[in-house]
Amino acid sequence: MFNDIWIARKNAMGLARTLMVATMVIAVGTGYAVITAEDHDSSLTIVNEYDPFA
Repeated sequence: MFNDIWIARKNAMGLARTLMVATMVIAVGTGYAVITAEDHDSSLTIVNEYDPFA
């Protein structure tokens, strides 16, 4: 869980490049979290998406 959006975005991009999977930054309460596309649920609020193949 991250409190700063900039740190969450940087970690999501790094994770996407390392694992070669799509990652997403989601809003959780007053913070942010990074998940993979496989864990995506329609009830989550997506802030950014990172696709290493794009």
